[in-house]
Amino acid sequence: MWPIKKDKKATVDNLNGVMRDVDSYISELSQESANHTPTRAQSLQQPQRASPHAKHRSNTTHRHYKINETPQSTLSSPIFTTENGHQPLSSSGVRPALGAATFVEPGLSNHHHSDYVNTYLNKQQEATSTPKPTIITTKEFDPSSTSDPSTPITSFPPDLALLSALSKAFLRRIRGLENVRDLFCANEYPESFTGQEAIKMLRDLLDGVPVHYCIKLANILMKATPPLFEPIHYSQKSIIQGALFNSPDEYYTLQEDMSDEDVPTGILTGLLPCYSYMCLPGKPGCYAYSCPNKPGNFTTASEARTASRPSSTEHMLSSGAEGWVAAKHQIAWAQRVPKVLLRSLSKKEVARQEAINEMIYSEEIYKNDLDTLSQVIVTPLLTKSTIISSRKKREQFVREVFGNYTELNEVSSAMYKDLLDLQHENDYVPMVGDILIKHFAYFEDPFSQYCPRVSLAEYLVKSEERNNPDFERFIVQVEKSKRMRRLPFRHFLLNPVTRMQRYPLLISAILKKTDKEHPDHAYLLKCLDMVKKVAFQCDALAELFKKRVEILRINDMITFKQGEFQDLQLTDPQRRLYYQGDIKRRSNGIEVTEKSDIHIFVFDHLLVMTKLRKSASVTDVYRVWRRPIPLQMLYIGTANDTTIHATSTTRNLLSNSTTGYLHGSSFSYSGFVPLTLHHLGQRGGVYTFSCLPEEKQKWIIAIDEAKTALKKRLGENVYDVITLDDTSFRSVALPNTTVKQGKVNCTVPFVTIHNEHKIAVGTDTGVYFKSIDRVGIRKVLPCENVTQLAILEEYHILLVLADKTLKAYPLDRLDCPTAAKGKSPERLGQELGQHVHFFQVGFCNGKDLVIFKKKKNTMSIFTCLEPIYDLRDPKNEKYITQKTGFLMSSRSSHAWFKKYKEFYVGAEATNIHFLKSKLLIVCERGFEIIDPENLGVGGRDIPDKGDPQFNFVHRQADALKPLAMYRVHDKFLLCYNKFSFYVNNRNGSLVQRGPQKLPLLCEWEGNPENIVFQYPYVIAFDPQFIEVHHVDTGNLVQIIPGDQIRLTHFQTNGDKTVIQGCMTHSQRPEIQNIFYLKLNHLRNNARKFI
Repeated sequence: MWPIKKDKKATVDNLNGVMRDVDSYISELSQESANHTPTRAQSLQQPQRASPHAKHRSNTTHRHYKINETPQSTLSSPIFTTENGHQPLSSSGVRPALGAATFVEPGLSNHHHSDYVNTYLNKQQEATSTPKPTIITTKEFDPSSTSDPSTPITSFPPDLALLSALSKAFLRRIRGLENVRDLFCANEYPESFTGQEAIKMLRDLLDGVPVHYCIKLANILMKATPPLFEPIHYSQKSIIQGALFNSPDEYYTLQEDMSDEDVPTGILTGLLPCYSYMCLPGKPGCYAYSCPNKPGNFTTASEARTASRPSSTEHMLSSGAEGWVAAKHQIAWAQRVPKVLLRSLSKKEVARQEAINEMIYSEEIYKNDLDTLSQVIVTPLLTKSTIISSRKKREQFVREVFGNYTELNEVSSAMYKDLLDLQHENDYVPMVGDILIKHFAYFEDPFSQYCPRVSLAEYLVKSEERNNPDFERFIVQVEKSKRMRRLPFRHFLLNPVTRMQRYPLLISAILKKTDKEHPDHAYLLKCLDMVKKVAFQCDALAELFKKRVEILRINDMITFKQGEFQDLQLTDPQRRLYYQGDIKRRSNGIEVTEKSDIHIFVFDHLLVMTKLRKSASVTDVYRVWRRPIPLQMLYIGTANDTTIHATSTTRNLLSNSTTGYLHGSSFSYSGFVPLTLHHLGQRGGVYTFSCLPEEKQKWIIAIDEAKTALKKRLGENVYDVITLDDTSFRSVALPNTTVKQGKVNCTVPFVTIHNEHKIAVGTDTGVYFKSIDRVGIRKVLPCENVTQLAILEEYHILLVLADKTLKAYPLDRLDCPTAAKGKSPERLGQELGQHVHFFQVGFCNGKDLVIFKKKKNTMSIFTCLEPIYDLRDPKNEKYITQKTGFLMSSRSSHAWFKKYKEFYVGAEATNIHFLKSKLLIVCERGFEIIDPENLGVGGRDIPDKGDPQFNFVHRQADALKPLAMYRVHDKFLLCYNKFSFYVNNRNGSLVQRGPQKLPLLCEWEGNPENIVFQYPYVIAFDPQFIEVHHVDTGNLVQIIPGDQIRLTHFQTNGDKTVIQGCMTHSQRPEIQNIFYLKLNHLRNNARKFI
């Protein structure tokens, strides 16, 4: 401690007494001396204030001193004079406390400073008088100037030799910067500064220390442990060379969350006083070798000890300064502007400026939160495989959860930049609405995409947490990050939603404080309408996503009994729930006692019946009670309909309204009425419930709406049902007569010699010809039990299988009775074979073939005939009277057919299909491929009985019946009576449908008797309905209901496919309706599937 003269002690005590008030007054003076540029737009509420001189602006966005302005909160020299004229204290006097201001008269310092103490005391004495403006003089700083190393160092507080004290003083200078500049990096690094500013601050703290020594000191602060500051990632020169540069183009930032208690510690021996008692600063030095007062002998050696907090360049780059931003913006607008400006404004205008300031700083906080979302949450999710292993799943998760967050960041950054530029132009902001309206025009699309999805995003996050422990740990770790500001993950996910909700409030607050005559008022009104429109649109869309989330949660709660799982497709984004509720079970008019009611969900594609199972420890679940019902197969009937297999029941269901519900039941039990649901198909049934009349109406309306929406969504039907005849063929004789045509078993279309389109119809009583364009039928063959018809078009031959006898007839002779020349039609036929089970016509190996099957013991014998004469040709008319139908020996030259091949298979065959060079034989237990040109090789069995992939077929071989096999691209589609699946063409291996999925293309809803194929659909004929599935997806795309439906004709010839059938007339049960299925080509390519 140096001695102090008694006559100076009073002055020192007096100064120390007023220092507590000086700092605040200095801040006021600094604010009053702040320069203001002309306003961007003239305000009606405040006149424009002229600026005393132009501002020098650089590229930053934070508050700090101008490069050429000396900080006014402290002075660099310890020499001062008091107001009473005392001599200045020397360095040997009492040292002021660190950070306290010391003062000089303007003429006594190398730097020009105002006498703040005199001004402050005068201010106290003249409190009642009119305040006079205080003039602040500053010395322009020349960055090129440096001190001569030989210049003796003047005195400075010796405790600045402590690295911690120097660090704290430096921190206060950085955080006390008062000018705001648009530095490009300030959004990421609010506490940033240039290298030139750092050197100037050290020179101000250590008066007389040369520039090059200040640079060394700055590097010590930057390289200490922990470092006080670091270069930002844009300052590549400083990063590469690891040094601080005295340059306005190199930028640095304080360490993340740096506090006064968390600074490097050590001793800067070069800044300590000389240990020689009489050696003082300003003197030429003493005998000591390392005397710091010797010219050129100043050193900056430091002996720093390591602190506990580590340094991290990664933390520097990620910039965790949101906490500082929030603290900075807690300062009200009135506390940041000059008092002169504040006194010149009305209270209403001050409140308006506060509202504008809130809009600006809250936008900055929102934008920084978006940066945190991107850098702290999204980027690690995308780059770290330890959180979500699959890259594809990571990308999909980020896309579905965070959506277009980058677009939100872009529009927010653009608006914030313009608002900040506006605020930097003037402390007083005259207009803000014109800028807001420009940016709000771009808000609709980004916010409308993100905000409605947050409910879905929350669901996906919770689902991933529940199923992925690594992701759950990641969320826990992320929430501990300093950049998260102790806010939960959910805050950052929902931030755009809350921001959109807050915009109308912020704008309304500005509007309330803006006069209607103000030019900003109209802009603000338009802004308010724009954001309200976007917010309303977001809310409307959000309801759709909330409904989707409800369905996803239901999907999570639905469970199946073991072995009964079925993909309900509830994760489809287009899924919709129309109604749900509890309903009581009934059976034959007697209430059934159930442990719980049946809970039914009516979706847009299914009706699902479940039982709710509550649990105290886990989430409640819905256990599926009966098989889900596709809406196409659901009908509502009366309680008296106990079965759907009766003809009258099905017909009544189909003849009702679109949903097929019936009314008129008189049943009533304590006010309850029955509700009967019919599920068509082999796995269907009839389910009768009881409910109140109003509840029943709700169920009927919901099912009707769901079915109507499904039909609308699917568009036009895949197939149109075109009637060929619905008046001529009676299955029941007329009263008092025996006239009937019998059951229609088969049909075949043909074109007559006169180009008239007709069909041949085979029934239990014979063969009939029917013109498509005219009413009426004609019986041409009086044979019984006609089961198959076919026509060889190029040869004009009609093939008839009746009572297991296959015959061939000249088509034109049957169609034109006069051409028979008096012979009965049955005598025109030529017998091809007896005891024939079935036959098929087709094209194989370049030949038209007729193949029929006979049975011998357990074998199936096939005979292949090739037609050789066109019977319409006049020169072949002589062959029509030939008694034998095919060439028995080489000596017979008048046969209609010749034998091509004969072969057998060792199993019961039920059908045959033609390929280009091979034959597909459908057998009882599977399929066999035969090469007719190489019969010695033997057939190829599909599926392979020894392949374990097909165990799902072999295990239920007794219940399965092969029906058809079709070539689809490079695969074979194997169709059984219960399901269908694909095998590869070349090796017969099973084609998988995907991981953890059954290999089945589809399971039939009904119990089909025939299956046909017309690309891209496979059609199954059940007596109750026809179901159409897509061959690529297996999706059920159409149900054609009916009664006693059967396939009567199927033929494929190149691109031409003919599918004909017959069913009972929906209104006249004694009449049979013959129809054909017409593919709707207009809907084929644009088809939607459920």
